[in-house]
Amino acid sequence: MNIADADAQDPHNPRQARGPGIPLIALVGLPLVLLLFLVFLGIGWVVQTERTNQSRIYSERTAEILAGDIAGQLGQLISPTSDYVEALRAEIKSASCRTADCVFAIVQKHAAAPDTIPPEAAYVAFGAESGQFFGIFKINAHDDKLLGRAQTDANDPTRLDLISPTNTVTVKPYILHDRGWYQGGSIRQEPIWSAPFKYVAPGNATEMLGAWAMSRIVRVDDPDGKLLGVITADVDLRPIGAFLQQMTGKAFANLSIHTRSGEFIVFRDGQLQVISDDSSAAKIEDGLISKEVPLPMSDLKGWSLTLTLGPELSKPALWGPGTPLLLMVGLLASLAVAAYTASYVANPVKRLSRAVVEVSNLKLDTPVNVETNVTEIAALAGAVERMRAALLRNQNRLEFLAYHDPATGLLNRAGLSNEYSGMIARSGQIELVLIKIPNYTHIGGVFGGTALANIIARTVARIRNEYPDSIVGNVSEHETAFLACTPSGLDHLQLDNLLKSLREPYEQAGIRCAVEIVASVSIKQSEQTDFDLLLRRANGALHYAEKTQSEGAIWYNPALLHDLEEELEATGNVALAIMGGEFSVEFQPIAELKTRLIDSVQVFGVWNHPQLGAIRQKEFFSIFEKNGSIRDVGLYIIGEAFKFLRTFKTLHPQAPMVVCINLSQVQLFDPLFVERVTELQREWDVDGADVMFVIVRNASSLEDAQIVRTLDKLQTLRFRLAVDYFGLDNASLAAMTAVKSECLIAGPSLHRNIDRPGRERTLLRAICRLAADLGMYTAAVGVNNAADIEPLIECGCTYGMGPLFGRAVSAEAFLDNFVKKAVELRQHMGHGSRS
Repeated sequence: MNIADADAQDPHNPRQARGPGIPLIALVGLPLVLLLFLVFLGIGWVVQTERTNQSRIYSERTAEILAGDIAGQLGQLISPTSDYVEALRAEIKSASCRTADCVFAIVQKHAAAPDTIPPEAAYVAFGAESGQFFGIFKINAHDDKLLGRAQTDANDPTRLDLISPTNTVTVKPYILHDRGWYQGGSIRQEPIWSAPFKYVAPGNATEMLGAWAMSRIVRVDDPDGKLLGVITADVDLRPIGAFLQQMTGKAFANLSIHTRSGEFIVFRDGQLQVISDDSSAAKIEDGLISKEVPLPMSDLKGWSLTLTLGPELSKPALWGPGTPLLLMVGLLASLAVAAYTASYVANPVKRLSRAVVEVSNLKLDTPVNVETNVTEIAALAGAVERMRAALLRNQNRLEFLAYHDPATGLLNRAGLSNEYSGMIARSGQIELVLIKIPNYTHIGGVFGGTALANIIARTVARIRNEYPDSIVGNVSEHETAFLACTPSGLDHLQLDNLLKSLREPYEQAGIRCAVEIVASVSIKQSEQTDFDLLLRRANGALHYAEKTQSEGAIWYNPALLHDLEEELEATGNVALAIMGGEFSVEFQPIAELKTRLIDSVQVFGVWNHPQLGAIRQKEFFSIFEKNGSIRDVGLYIIGEAFKFLRTFKTLHPQAPMVVCINLSQVQLFDPLFVERVTELQREWDVDGADVMFVIVRNASSLEDAQIVRTLDKLQTLRFRLAVDYFGLDNASLAAMTAVKSECLIAGPSLHRNIDRPGRERTLLRAICRLAADLGMYTAAVGVNNAADIEPLIECGCTYGMGPLFGRAVSAEAFLDNFVKKAVELRQHMGHGSRS
């Protein structure tokens, strides 16, 4: 008996008891078929969704292109009037007109030559600042010429005469300055279009009643830049209505123009309509595609055209009847192909898997090479190879970024350090030159970060031109450094000439801005001098250069840093210096610009140092802020200011006088500051309304709750507050409005060159206007030119302080010269004496 027979006869044989098995195709094939079926259904759904989305995208693009083209054609309908008004203003400017009669003559000349006036213009007029008015207009809607005249009486600007070609005169009351077009045009430098309005021709109200029009409004200045008057040209909108009627049809369900002032211009029910909103528009079917595009003309900024496609262009593409059948055929074909290609997939996938693992482990030196006839696997292999190449490039890029500034491509601190390591082997003396722009905050606040980047680029270019073999980089956004290896060291004169060229003013959009430059130099002294040490030494010398405002570069030496450390650690000596009488206070007059009355003073502290001599407040203020000594010195200055105020009120009880005292955030953080000020107020019996505290530096800290509480307490005691504009350079709007200050201090950089018309005046005028809107007045400091007085008043400045009104002197000298100085100052300004 063989084994097979034995198995057949054994009732306990498990293979015999198992029965029929499940085919492998049932375990693998059926789930695979089901999976493929679901995949194809998903693909079909995705394809249909994508097809619908694409059709909608194409429709939207079509609408956008058509709307842009129609907008361009629409703009051409009113371009002649815009060009004509600009040409008329240019003619007035070339004629150097200073009077309304000069402009009236030019407009009258145009009336005599009608070919110069575009046919779209129905009314051309000029309103003068004096209230005079002159215009020419069409008598009838279809006239080719502007035969009618409208003009105010020479002796009575409120009387308007309407004169027909037959010299028939109609009189109407008229006040030019109440006209909206005149008011809007006089306050805007750029030309504007008015909102659409119902137009009634002065000569024939019946014929043109119900027509819509717009006005082209342009301001006209005399040669001195002062307002001379406003030109207006009325344009009939009926051609635009005809244009909209022609464009609206089956392709377009709706076409409307949205003006800057919120109206919609549409053609509906056989006529042009202007409505305040689109709620009354004809109902548009759901699902139609609309696009809104701005009109391309620069003088129609804020205007847009809305186009709604009709159903033919908005309808999305849907499945056809053969699409499900095509999907089923694809399913069956994929099953057959999958069985055939399975044997060609396994080995390439294994090789590709190994390649992916190598790439994931950042083994990037070996290229990915997977040979296969399967297109998809070959594509994946190509993608992995491109990923490997990209990672390799990114690795190189990261190495570049580690040593370079990504924005400028210049070496950063790490890059300079790396280059310094390579320079050590060279023969010669290695020097690090550090150049800083101290007023970078002001430049960035006025011109933006791009201006600062341009100044840095200019600095780098000039360094490379002057020292072509040097290595240049950026230590920070406002500090540039370069390494130079020379046989005997840098030439001082050459470096000074470089710094002088870097201080040339920066100009942008007609506004000039001073560029402050300080520099320091440190020298490699031994093989143990690493780059960080070299940079620390340069920073120490740079701090000293900035503090002393040195024009030339400061070379590092150990004694310099030692003196600096002693200066910063002088906290304990300041209190003894105050007790020893080394500190004093000076007072500089502040004048009211219009009356030239001196009714305020600015208080400054002076340290009469036994070894260093007189040190002004601006030199020790920031140092004492850092070491905390400003608390003691500040209270001393406040006490002396209160003492001076009490003495002044005793000598001049009827004369107004306010003392202005600088405060720092260190003083405001002191929890006992208000109590100490209150004690001094009681001791000298002064009114808080006669004291103004000026917040300088770090104005962004005004958002701090503790500082706000301190300032609120001071205002409760009736003390007044002012903010130095320099401190607001980096302040947020919330910081600026957190404290109810009543004065804004404008430094010399804000009113430089103010005696000449230009952008400087515009900038200062805007700042003064902002201060006025916030309930503040503006005081200009550093005034040294009598020619600046009138421009400062025109811009909105109320007070002025500077050498022109008097320098800082002791309390005794100020009190002795107060009356004499006030009278002399008013006489010098040409306003006579005033007791």
